[in-house]
Amino acid sequence: MMMKKKFVAVALSAVCLLSAVSCGQQSASTASSASSVSSSVASSASASQVMDAEDYLSGISGTYVELFPEMAKSEYRNLWIDAATPLVGEDNAESATDMLLGMCMAEPYGEEAVEKYAADPDSTAFNCYFLGGVEKFVMNGDTITGLDAQGQEVFAHTYQKLDVDNENSFLFYQSEDADSGEFTYFAFAPDTMETTYHLEFRYAEDLDDLQSWYEGNYAYWNAAAIAEDYDQATMENVIELFVTENLSEAE
Repeated sequence: MMMKKKFVAVALSAVCLLSAVSCGQQSASTASSASSVSSSVASSASASQVMDAEDYLSGISGTYVELFPEMAKSEYRNLWIDAATPLVGEDNAESATDMLLGMCMAEPYGEEAVEKYAADPDSTAFNCYFLGGVEKFVMNGDTITGLDAQGQEVFAHTYQKLDVDNENSFLFYQSEDADSGEFTYFAFAPDTMETTYHLEFRYAEDLDDLQSWYEGNYAYWNAAAIAEDYDQATMENVIELFVTENLSEAE
Protein backbone atom coordinates (compact mmCIF):
# COMPACT_ATOMS: atom_id res chain seq x y z
CA MET A 1 0.00 0.00 0.00
CA MET A 2 1.61 3.19 -1.14
CA MET A 3 0.52 5.23 1.84
CA LYS A 4 2.88 3.22 4.00
CA LYS A 5 6.07 5.07 3.11
CA LYS A 6 4.48 8.49 3.41
CA PHE A 7 2.94 7.95 6.81
CA VAL A 8 5.20 5.46 8.49
CA ALA A 9 7.35 8.07 10.26
CA VAL A 10 4.28 9.51 11.94
CA ALA A 11 2.92 6.06 12.66
CA LEU A 12 6.12 4.87 14.26
CA SER A 13 6.27 7.86 16.57
CA ALA A 14 2.72 7.28 17.72
CA VAL A 15 3.03 3.52 18.00
CA CYS A 16 6.10 3.87 20.19
CA LEU A 17 3.92 5.75 22.64
CA LEU A 18 0.98 3.38 22.30
CA SER A 19 2.61 0.01 22.61
CA ALA A 20 5.13 -1.92 24.63
CA VAL A 21 7.43 -2.18 21.62
CA SER A 22 11.00 -1.21 22.49
CA CYS A 23 11.48 1.91 20.40
CA GLY A 24 14.49 3.53 22.01
CA GLN A 25 15.16 6.85 20.33
CA GLN A 26 13.13 5.94 17.27
CA SER A 27 10.14 8.12 18.15
CA ALA A 28 12.09 11.34 18.26
CA SER A 29 14.08 10.63 15.14
CA THR A 30 11.10 9.63 13.04
CA ALA A 31 9.00 12.58 14.17
CA SER A 32 11.75 15.04 13.34
CA SER A 33 12.29 13.52 9.91
CA ALA A 34 8.64 13.06 8.94
CA SER A 35 8.68 15.97 6.51
CA SER A 36 11.79 14.70 4.73
CA VAL A 37 10.71 11.11 4.08
CA SER A 38 11.09 10.61 0.35
CA SER A 39 8.68 7.76 -0.41
CA SER A 40 10.39 5.22 -2.55
CA VAL A 41 6.89 3.78 -2.66
CA ALA A 42 7.19 0.12 -1.84
CA SER A 43 3.63 -0.79 -2.72
CA SER A 44 2.22 -4.18 -1.83
CA ALA A 45 1.71 -4.65 -5.52
CA SER A 46 5.02 -5.48 -7.14
CA ALA A 47 5.95 -4.20 -10.59
CA SER A 48 4.94 -7.53 -12.05
CA GLN A 49 1.50 -7.30 -10.50
CA VAL A 50 0.44 -3.96 -11.94
CA MET A 51 -0.18 -2.87 -15.48
CA ASP A 52 2.05 -0.42 -17.24
CA ALA A 53 0.82 3.10 -17.89
CA GLU A 54 -0.51 2.19 -21.33
CA ASP A 55 -3.13 -0.13 -19.84
CA TYR A 56 -3.53 1.24 -16.33
CA LEU A 57 -6.54 3.53 -16.82
CA SER A 58 -8.54 0.91 -18.71
CA GLY A 59 -7.71 -1.58 -15.97
CA ILE A 60 -9.24 0.50 -13.18
CA SER A 61 -12.57 1.29 -14.84
CA GLY A 62 -15.31 1.86 -12.28
CA THR A 63 -16.80 4.38 -9.87
CA TYR A 64 -14.80 5.38 -6.80
CA VAL A 65 -15.56 7.11 -3.51
CA GLU A 66 -13.22 8.38 -0.79
CA LEU A 67 -11.50 5.54 1.03
CA PHE A 68 -11.02 6.79 4.57
CA PRO A 69 -14.58 7.92 5.31
CA GLU A 70 -15.63 4.40 4.30
CA MET A 71 -12.96 2.72 6.44
CA ALA A 72 -13.90 4.94 9.40
CA LYS A 73 -17.52 3.75 9.48
CA SER A 74 -18.55 2.31 12.83
CA GLU A 75 -19.48 -1.06 11.35
CA TYR A 76 -15.83 -1.61 10.41
CA ARG A 77 -14.34 -0.68 13.78
CA ASN A 78 -13.87 -4.29 14.82
CA LEU A 79 -11.91 -5.00 11.64
CA TRP A 80 -9.37 -2.36 12.73
CA ILE A 81 -9.19 -3.72 16.25
CA ASP A 82 -8.72 -7.28 15.04
CA ALA A 83 -5.94 -6.22 12.67
CA ALA A 84 -4.13 -4.02 15.20
CA THR A 85 -4.31 -6.28 18.26
CA PRO A 86 -1.59 -8.77 17.19
CA LEU A 87 0.78 -5.86 16.50
CA VAL A 88 0.23 -3.50 19.45
CA GLY A 89 -1.71 -5.57 21.95
CA GLU A 90 -5.37 -5.59 22.93
CA ASP A 91 -5.02 -2.63 25.30
CA ASN A 92 -3.56 -0.41 22.57
CA ALA A 93 -5.63 -1.48 19.57
CA GLU A 94 -8.27 1.25 19.96
CA SER A 95 -5.68 4.01 20.25
CA ALA A 96 -3.69 2.61 17.34
CA THR A 97 -6.82 2.59 15.19
CA ASP A 98 -7.59 6.23 15.99
CA MET A 99 -3.98 7.17 15.27
CA LEU A 100 -3.95 5.42 11.89
CA LEU A 101 -7.21 6.96 10.77
CA GLY A 102 -6.08 10.38 11.96
CA MET A 103 -2.93 10.14 9.87
CA CYS A 104 -5.03 10.26 6.70
CA MET A 105 -8.05 12.39 7.54
CA ALA A 106 -6.49 15.82 8.12
CA GLU A 107 -7.96 18.95 6.54
CA PRO A 108 -4.90 21.19 5.90
CA TYR A 109 -2.85 20.80 2.73
CA GLY A 110 -0.55 22.99 0.68
CA GLU A 111 1.23 25.92 2.31
CA GLU A 112 -1.12 25.83 5.31
CA ALA A 113 -0.05 22.27 6.05
CA VAL A 114 3.64 23.02 5.46
CA GLU A 115 3.54 25.83 8.02
CA LYS A 116 1.48 23.84 10.52
CA TYR A 117 3.67 20.73 10.46
CA ALA A 118 6.92 22.72 10.48
CA ALA A 119 5.76 24.32 13.72
CA ASP A 120 4.40 21.07 15.17
CA PRO A 121 5.95 17.98 13.52
CA ASP A 122 4.13 15.62 15.89
CA SER A 123 0.82 16.68 14.35
CA THR A 124 1.87 15.73 10.81
CA ALA A 125 -0.91 14.05 8.83
CA PHE A 126 -2.23 13.83 5.28
CA ASN A 127 -5.41 15.01 3.63
CA CYS A 128 -6.63 11.98 1.66
CA TYR A 129 -9.94 13.43 0.49
CA PHE A 130 -11.03 14.39 -3.02
CA LEU A 131 -10.54 18.07 -3.91
CA GLY A 132 -12.26 20.36 -6.39
CA GLY A 133 -15.85 19.60 -5.40
CA VAL A 134 -15.66 15.97 -6.52
CA GLU A 135 -17.50 13.32 -4.51
CA LYS A 136 -17.05 10.43 -6.94
CA PHE A 137 -14.61 9.61 -9.71
CA VAL A 138 -15.70 7.53 -12.67
CA MET A 139 -12.89 5.85 -14.61
CA ASN A 140 -13.92 4.60 -18.05
CA GLY A 141 -11.11 3.64 -20.39
CA ASP A 142 -9.10 6.78 -21.07
CA THR A 143 -11.86 9.06 -19.72
CA ILE A 144 -11.97 10.35 -16.16
CA THR A 145 -15.15 12.02 -14.87
CA GLY A 146 -15.74 13.78 -11.57
CA LEU A 147 -19.22 13.95 -10.01
CA ASP A 148 -20.38 16.24 -7.21
CA ALA A 149 -22.57 15.32 -4.21
CA GLN A 150 -25.71 15.62 -6.36
CA GLY A 151 -24.28 13.41 -9.09
CA GLN A 152 -23.73 16.34 -11.43
CA GLU A 153 -20.65 16.37 -13.65
CA VAL A 154 -17.80 18.51 -12.35
CA PHE A 155 -15.51 17.58 -15.24
CA ALA A 156 -15.00 14.89 -17.86
CA HIS A 157 -11.83 14.61 -19.94
CA THR A 158 -9.92 12.05 -21.93
CA TYR A 159 -6.32 11.50 -20.87
CA GLN A 160 -3.11 10.41 -22.51
CA LYS A 161 -0.08 8.86 -20.87
CA LEU A 162 2.95 11.01 -20.07
CA ASP A 163 6.50 9.82 -19.66
CA VAL A 164 7.50 11.55 -16.42
CA ASP A 165 10.50 10.59 -14.33
CA ASN A 166 9.56 10.47 -10.67
CA GLU A 167 10.89 8.76 -7.57
CA ASN A 168 7.42 7.61 -6.50
CA SER A 169 6.66 5.22 -9.39
CA PHE A 170 3.54 7.21 -10.22
CA LEU A 171 1.84 6.87 -13.60
CA PHE A 172 1.21 10.31 -15.14
CA TYR A 173 -1.57 11.39 -17.48
CA GLN A 174 -2.52 14.67 -19.16
CA SER A 175 -5.94 15.84 -20.28
CA GLU A 176 -6.43 16.03 -24.04
CA ASP A 177 -8.92 18.87 -23.57
CA ALA A 178 -8.03 22.55 -23.27
CA ASP A 179 -8.81 24.49 -20.11
CA SER A 180 -9.00 21.43 -17.87
CA GLY A 181 -8.02 23.45 -14.80
CA GLU A 182 -7.04 21.49 -11.71
CA PHE A 183 -7.92 18.26 -13.54
CA THR A 184 -5.30 18.76 -16.25
CA TYR A 185 -2.77 16.27 -14.82
CA PHE A 186 -3.31 13.06 -12.88
CA ALA A 187 -0.63 10.99 -11.16
CA PHE A 188 -1.67 7.49 -10.11
CA ALA A 189 0.11 5.13 -7.79
CA PRO A 190 0.26 1.67 -9.39
CA ASP A 191 -2.53 0.39 -7.15
CA THR A 192 -5.61 -1.48 -8.32
CA MET A 193 -8.64 -2.95 -6.61
CA GLU A 194 -7.26 -6.39 -7.41
CA THR A 195 -3.81 -5.83 -5.90
CA THR A 196 -4.15 -3.36 -3.04
CA TYR A 197 -7.94 -3.00 -2.79
CA HIS A 198 -7.87 0.78 -3.32
CA LEU A 199 -6.50 3.57 -5.52
CA GLU A 200 -4.24 6.51 -4.70
CA PHE A 201 -3.80 9.51 -6.97
CA ARG A 202 -3.18 13.23 -7.17
CA TYR A 203 -4.29 15.84 -9.69
CA ALA A 204 -3.39 19.44 -10.45
CA GLU A 205 -3.29 22.14 -13.10
CA ASP A 206 0.50 22.37 -12.90
CA LEU A 207 2.59 19.24 -13.35
CA ASP A 208 5.17 20.57 -10.87
CA ASP A 209 2.57 20.35 -8.09
CA LEU A 210 2.56 16.56 -8.42
CA GLN A 211 6.27 16.05 -7.89
CA SER A 212 6.41 16.31 -4.09
CA TRP A 213 4.20 15.25 -1.20
CA TYR A 214 5.80 17.80 1.10
CA GLU A 215 6.08 21.02 -0.92
CA GLY A 216 3.89 23.25 -3.07
CA ASN A 217 0.19 23.86 -3.48
CA TYR A 218 -0.75 20.24 -2.77
CA ALA A 219 1.71 19.37 -0.01
CA TYR A 220 0.42 16.71 2.38
CA TRP A 221 -2.41 15.71 0.05
CA ASN A 222 -2.90 12.34 -1.61
CA ALA A 223 -6.39 11.20 -2.60
CA ALA A 224 -7.33 7.66 -1.58
CA ALA A 225 -10.29 5.89 -3.17
CA ILE A 226 -12.18 2.63 -3.08
CA ALA A 227 -14.66 1.19 -5.56
CA GLU A 228 -18.18 2.35 -4.76
CA ASP A 229 -19.45 -1.23 -4.98
CA TYR A 230 -16.81 -2.71 -2.65
CA ASP A 231 -17.79 -5.74 -0.61
CA GLN A 232 -17.02 -6.81 2.96
CA ALA A 233 -14.03 -8.89 1.93
CA THR A 234 -12.46 -5.91 0.13
CA MET A 235 -12.89 -3.72 3.20
CA GLU A 236 -11.32 -6.38 5.40
CA ASN A 237 -8.39 -6.66 3.02
CA VAL A 238 -7.67 -2.93 2.69
CA ILE A 239 -7.84 -2.37 6.46
CA GLU A 240 -5.59 -5.36 7.11
CA LEU A 241 -3.12 -4.07 4.52
CA PHE A 242 -2.98 -0.55 5.91
CA VAL A 243 -2.67 -1.67 9.54
CA THR A 244 -0.08 -4.34 8.87
CA GLU A 245 2.16 -2.23 6.67
CA ASN A 246 2.22 0.65 9.12
CA LEU A 247 2.17 -0.96 12.55
CA SER A 248 4.48 -3.84 11.67
CA GLU A 249 7.24 -1.29 11.04
CA ALA A 250 7.40 -0.78 14.79
CA GLU A 251 8.17 -4.40 15.55
